[in-house]
Amino acid sequence: MTRAIATAMLIASLLTGCATGYHSATNPLLGWTGGYWDKPGPGELIKVGFAGNGYSKEAKVEDYLMLRCAEIAQSRNKPYFSVYGSIAEAVIDQRRTERLVTPVTNGPSGYAYILLEDQAKPGALVTADVLKQYAHIRPQGAGNTPTDTKAQDASGQSGKAGAQ
Repeated sequence: MTRAIATAMLIASLLTGCATGYHSATNPLLGWTGGYWDKPGPGELIKVGFAGNGYSKEAKVEDYLMLRCAEIAQSRNKPYFSVYGSIAEAVIDQRRTERLVTPVTNGPSGYAYILLEDQAKPGALVTADVLKQYAHIRPQGAGNTPTDTKAQDASGQSGKAGAQ
């Protein structure tokens, strides 16, 4: 009986929660409320997304999306990354600087394609600068979060954070 009450309280607290927090969309308990996701490809690109719920503000979802992009770059030991709004933009190397999030019925959502870089290029973002810019929204202890991708970097290592 106690377990049923605890479960009911957990479900009620989740249902009455406000905006989507910063967590993986694959989280079995919280993923249904939104969160970040990423997947490899095509080629060297990584598609990264963040979905909010009806209580999420577009600006917060945009911040979470950029933070996730920087975390992926950091996890692969890449000091720079370029952001593209589509595969077509990546093909013509048209990097994005404006926002990538759009409002949808159930909350703001957005995605970007990122290309991890070893060298600075015009329009590329500095991983450390982006992490510093969004440090205030980064969960405590999130310095080396693993990626959701199963992709491997150029050295053949998995996309796990802190891989040396």
